[in-house]
Amino acid sequence: SYDRGMTWLFIDTSERLRTRLAVFPKTGRTRVRIKAGRVPLVATMAAFITPDECSALQGIAVVAGPGSFSAVRSGVLVANLLSRVYHVPIYDVPKEIADDLFAIRKGIREGTFRSKEYVAPVYDAEPNITCPR
Repeated sequence: SYDRGMTWLFIDTSERLRTRLAVFPKTGRTRVRIKAGRVPLVATMAAFITPDECSALQGIAVVAGPGSFSAVRSGVLVANLLSRVYHVPIYDVPKEIADDLFAIRKGIREGTFRSKEYVAPVYDAEPNITCPR
C-alpha cells in the first residue's frame, strides 16, 4: 500500500502522440510532464526523472489502455521493465481516471489498485502492420 514517504512514477501513453508522466514524490508537490508529438518515451523520461529518483522508486502506476498499438505498448513495456529492474510493484490504472492525478494518488494510497506481476497492454483495435508495396 501507499506510504507518504514513498515515491511513485505514473506513465500514460494511452493516447496516440501524447505522453504523460508524473512523479508522486516523498515530499513536495507532484511533478508532471506532458509531451505531444512523436517524442520517444525514453527520451521524455530521461529529461524528467533522474537515475537516483528511479532508484528510489517504490512503485509504478501505468495506464494499460485501451489505446493505439504502438503508444500503449511502449508505455506498458517501459513500466513493466522498470518494475522488474527496480523490484517495485506495478499497478494498472484505469484509463477513465488517467487525467485525475489526485484520484490516482488516492487510489495508490488506499489500495484501490492491485499490484500485479505484469501489466498487459489493452489495444483499441487490432494492430495494422503492413509491408510497403
